[in-house]
Formats: sequence, structure tokens, C-alpha cells
Amino acid sequence: MSEPASPYQGPIVSCLRLFLSVDLVGSTAFKQSSQVAQKLEDSNERDAVEPWFSPIAQFYKEIERLFAREWQSYVAGWGKKLNWPSGQSPELWKSAGDELLYTKVLSDHREALACIVCWKRAVSEYRQVLRTNHPSLDMKCTAWIAGFPLTNTEIVFKKHIDGLDDDDPVYVNLFLLHEYYRNSSNPDLTIDFIGPSIDTGFRLCALSDARKFIVSIDLVLMLVHAIRAKPVGANEVDLVFHYEGRKQLKGVIGDYPVFWIDMAADSGLDQIEDKLLRVEFSNTDDIKTFCELYFQSNSSGMIIPYIDGDQDGYFSNVPHGHKEKLIHLREYWVAESARRSDEVKSLADKGDGAEAKTEQVDGILKTIIKLLRDNTES
Repeated sequence: MSEPASPYQGPIVSCLRLFLSVDLVGSTAFKQSSQVAQKLEDSNERDAVEPWFSPIAQFYKEIERLFAREWQSYVAGWGKKLNWPSGQSPELWKSAGDELLYTKVLSDHREALACIVCWKRAVSEYRQVLRTNHPSLDMKCTAWIAGFPLTNTEIVFKKHIDGLDDDDPVYVNLFLLHEYYRNSSNPDLTIDFIGPSIDTGFRLCALSDARKFIVSIDLVLMLVHAIRAKPVGANEVDLVFHYEGRKQLKGVIGDYPVFWIDMAADSGLDQIEDKLLRVEFSNTDDIKTFCELYFQSNSSGMIIPYIDGDQDGYFSNVPHGHKEKLIHLREYWVAESARRSDEVKSLADKGDGAEAKTEQVDGILKTIIKLLRDNTES
């Protein structure tokens, strides 16, 4: 689902990422079920793989295929009709057991809404396949956003240990980030994401179920803002939101507001039960007002999300202190890169066998310093 990479700007660039999770429900019992083995008893698959493998593998492949198809449909079709941007395509972050996690860098808040709609369509379509072929299985979804490199951090690991000789973990990670973004296809490097927003996202995953597509409050604000400003007749981007109050999430400060997108709006049983329980969907006016007041009352620990360069001023306001922190981090990166370059050159001048390393590091650091000085000045 990837698109041509944008020009490399260095490892310290403000970005907002959308995260999407889909998890198979009932997969543990399914793998242990004797019915699976019985169903494939007369199949050649029995001797080739475990009997539960094909359905699980199909889940991996079909979610990828359907999500890619829906995203391409948005980019080439209704996205153009709405005159909405697309930015970078979503991509697989990782799998965790029977859970798939995707991420997308957002260049505009409307991309988040488009991506959620595409994701919902892909999951809903594959749910029909599961109901027909494997009715004991279902799926649940969660979505959240996280800002980088402040508040949260991209971290790069080397798959092969080589004893990188540097006792500054901040610099080492920036160096590896630089290497990764210069060549993200490098098989020796893998990227991960850590931070409080990522922790909150995984806490929200525990609250989701087959009907409740849980969405973080900052993402909810972004979604309803886009919905409220959509062109007349743009029914492609309608979503039904519910609110079920605040809940205590382990490790998350304060009571967290729980919003969810309805993944079973067409179920007659659920509709009748909603009437009995007096469950109502929330209108976007009330949601937007609530989110704004919630952010105001929790201003010490939460901020309205922002996207550098967003066309809507509502999401392009960089909070106080963030620009200064980015400049400080870039200055640190430039200074430390230059210092290490000088040290390597000094070793080479002394004939300590560092000539090859000098040429490699010097070329890398010249690129780093130029790019980041340009970014700092802008």
C-alpha cells in the first residue's frame, strides 16, 4: 500500500500518526477446537499445516487486501470527488499474535476520517466472510493517534547486534532513525513506537469488542470536526458515534472518556436492545463541545492534536513550547553529530585504523548537518 517516499527531512520532524488495530475474537478457542481438525480431516492440508492455520492466514491476507482496495478507492475515487488529500498510504506496523496493527502519517486531519471509513468498510466486509465460513470467529477494532517526536518517540532497533559503541541512547536512536528514514527498506533496521499515547491506545484495545470500535478522544475530535465540515451530500464519511462515560484505564491519569463507532448498526437485535437500554448515538455538536471542554480541564496532560501544515487552522496550532523543544532537539543532534565526526577524523589522523569508518561517518554526518541546519533555520 506504500507510495513513493517524500523527500527525506532528517530524523527530527514533527508528525502525527494514526494507529489502527484489528484483533480476532475467539481465535484461541478456535485453534484448540476439535471441530477445526474434523473439518479438515479429509483434506491434504492436514499433513501440510496445522488445521487452524489457513483461516488465520486468510485473516491476515484478506484484511490487507480489503484495506488496500478501500484506500485505493478513496484515493482514486471519492477522495477526489470531495477534493480531500490522501498523503502517505497506511502501512503495516506489526502483528501481535492474532492482532494486526497499521499506522499512517497524517498530513491533514481529513485523512484520518477517510482512513477510518476505509478501515471500517474492510473489516465489515471480512466479517461477512467469517460469519459464513467460521462463525465462531469475529473481530474487534481500536484506533488512536500519537504525535512524534515530542510526547511519543519513534525507536529503531538493529536486528543484528553489532555493539554500537556509544553511551548516549538519545543520540544512538536519532542516528538509527536517520539511517532508517534514509533507507526504510534496510532489512537490518526495524521501527517501533513508544510513549504515553501508545500506552493509552493499547489500554483502549482492551475495551473494544465486536460491536464497539473504540476511538481515542483526540481522534474523536479530529473525526467529528471533519464530519461537520464535509461537503453536502458526502455520505461516504458518515459515522455513528456512541459515548459510554469515563473509565479508569490502568496507567492513564484520570478518568478517560470512552467513545466508540458502531460496527453493528444494521443488526436488528442490537437496534431493539438499544431502545430497551435507551442507548442513543451522540451528535457531533455535543461530541465536539465535550472534547474541547475535556481538553481545557486537562490542559496539563493533554493537548488538541496538531498536524504541521494542516490546511485547517484548528489542527495546525502548535502548542506553546513545542517549537522550542524541536529546535533544541535539532541543535543537540547537529552539535553531537559534528562532535562525533571530529572525533572519528582525529582517530584517523592518528593512524588508528579508522579510515574506512571516517569516510562512511563523515558522508552521513555532512548530510545530517546540512538537512537539520536547514530545518532549524526554517
